[in-house]
This record gives sequence, C-alpha cells and structure tokens, in this order.
Amino acid sequence: MADLRCPNCSKEYVARVARVGFIEGLLGLFYVYPFKCQLCGCRFSAVQWGVRYLRVEEDRREYERLPTGFPLAFSAEALRGDGMACDVSMSGCTFRAETCQPKVGDVLGVRLQIAKDVEPVAVEAVVRNVRQDHVGVEFLRFQQAGKDRLQQFVRFLLARRAAQAQRAENHVAGADIQHDHWGERADGKSPVSVKS
Repeated sequence: MADLRCPNCSKEYVARVARVGFIEGLLGLFYVYPFKCQLCGCRFSAVQWGVRYLRVEEDRREYERLPTGFPLAFSAEALRGDGMACDVSMSGCTFRAETCQPKVGDVLGVRLQIAKDVEPVAVEAVVRNVRQDHVGVEFLRFQQAGKDRLQQFVRFLLARRAAQAQRAENHVAGADIQHDHWGERADGKSPVSVKS
C-alpha cells in the first residue's frame, strides 16, 4: 500500500476503512477494498492484489487518530472547561478534561489551540464517549478556514510520523553499518582474515 494515493488530493495519507454494504463486501473477494484519505476525506476503492484484511470490530473510525498534545477549551450551555488533546484526526479528538466533565451526547463548542502562533480552530462537536477524565468527541461543523488549518496540522503530524519511522529504519540500518565499521560480527570473529 506504499504507493496508494488519494485520487482527489494526490496525498499518500490513506487508511483502509470498513466495508459498507453488500457490494463492497463482494468486491473484497476480488481484492478491491475501501480506503479514505486522512486529509481531504475522499472515500475510494482500490485493488490490493493478494492482500486480505481482517475485520477489527473494536474501532470503526474512518480517520486514524494521531497522538498529539495541545491545549483546548470547550463550552456548552452551562459548562465551560479546559483540556489537553491526547489525539486528533479530521473527524474528532480525545482530550483530557482538566476542569469539568461533559456528558455523552453534549454538544460542545471546542477551540483547538493547535499552535501558539495560529488562531485556534473553532469546531462544534458532540461527546461520543467519556472514560474517567478522557472525553472523545466527533467534530460536527467548522468553518472552512478552521478546517484548512486543522488539515494542515494533521498533514504535519502524518509527515512527522513518517519521518520518525524512516529515521528509525535508517538508525537500524546505520547501526548495522557502524557495527561493520568497527570490524565486529555477531559470532565474535573478525570479518577480515589476515594471512601472513
């Protein structure tokens, strides 16, 4: 799936999503699976020859939640509070409520302070779950400018994660090269035999 790109925005940040309906289930027999762009939200199908995906019922989100940490404020009719985002996607976030606890079903006005030098992203969201001091919300509406800023932030998080994975891969390869550079082998013998 490394070369799979969104047909709408041409970005590589796509995720496999759950099949919906009989047709998508049938297409799965022919290795055609549904995907969703994590940035623009375009849902599309693509052929993945020889790949079989296992159904995971626990998480049916169509956007991947990305770990993060930024402050936010939320409010409802008789509720005002602050929190710290734990993860975010284009469709919602989880945050740790620091001052008060909303209830499942509450509709909140949320201001995401994704960066110090950027205007907060204002979004209307509904509380989908509450666990101890963690609140999961689904974004309902936000203005286009806010959506653009959030999309840029999510793109940054996805690119950073890809770069970290690449650095980790290079570090492992670099460790092997450094190991060879010092003339050691796993079996303890010298890699170069000296004939006298």
